Amino acid sequence: MASPRVFISSTCYDLKHIRESIKYFVKNLGYEPVLSDDGDVFYNPIKHTHDSCIDEVSTCQLFVLIIGGRYGGAFKETESSITNEEYKIAISNNIPVFTFVEAAALADHHLYQSNINNQSIDENSINYPAADNIKIFKFINEVRLHSKNNAISPFNNYLDIETYLKKQWAGMLYDFLNKSRNEQQSKLTNSLLSDLSLVSKKTEELLKTVYGKLDEANASEVINNISDTINAEVFIERMMDITEYKLSNYTTLDKLLNTSTDNGMAYYLIHALDLIASKGYASDDQELKFLVNTKSTVQPLVYMEKINGKWVDALSDSDVQSFRSFSALSSDSKKELLFESLQF
Repeated sequence: MASPRVFISSTCYDLKHIRESIKYFVKNLGYEPVLSDDGDVFYNPIKHTHDSCIDEVSTCQLFVLIIGGRYGGAFKETESSITNEEYKIAISNNIPVFTFVEAAALADHHLYQSNINNQSIDENSINYPAADNIKIFKFINEVRLHSKNNAISPFNNYLDIETYLKKQWAGMLYDFLNKSRNEQQSKLTNSLLSDLSLVSKKTEELLKTVYGKLDEANASEVINNISDTINAEVFIERMMDITEYKLSNYTTLDKLLNTSTDNGMAYYLIHALDLIASKGYASDDQELKFLVNTKSTVQPLVYMEKINGKWVDALSDSDVQSFRSFSALSSDSKKELLFESLQF
């Protein structure tokens, strides 16, 4: 199983104990530490050792940068240090960098910053107790002034580094998992939208075909029949809901087909499903009529209310429309639809 490789970059001798402690911390997490002074870097025989260190950085997934009081050796006769070049490669490869600066060196950096614009002071003439070269401060500025990944954490001892890395890497894992979940939700949403778009396109093509093969009157009739069928399915779903999706326990296909729809939805449901019509009252003492299913715990359906002494249909628009469409179907269409939907 692959595990993240963590490049630990710093000057070696002054920070040797810190580097060793981080190495074992990284190992205990199940990650692979990479240290140039520990034989973890492949020193290509045809390359300079500095280039080999640089090449190794790009093979890692995490980069721990430790800046202490020593600037370190120059990179192939340039003014940059090897550590500085390793950092640049990590940034150019978009590798997450976790930077630590020794607290004493960071204090000297503040002193350097406060005098950087003082023309009366030669920056090279100041002795800094915790830093052997002002290039350290310029390196710190390079890190902190970068447009991203520029957080710097001061440390006094190894435990400061371990505590910080635990929190940061836990946060990074959380962020990854959260983004992964959001990406999956986004993919699902895009897939659903794509399916809806396809359905819409197919519907449009179907309508074009219908209008192309039929005259306008016949095409309208076909479309209306399709609409009635869809609405009728809503009514059948309503009956399923009333009977807790156990419709076959309440009635038969013949009963559903032979019960008259001429007297309205309430009459049909009472006689087709053996529901009971019951009177009741709302909280404001308004008199109501309910359809009650005595075989289940489903809430009763309010189907009429008494207003000004007259019973008035209290069904929802959806119920009225779906029942009207169901009633308009031919006997054969009803039979086919009920059989397919209910599996009698």
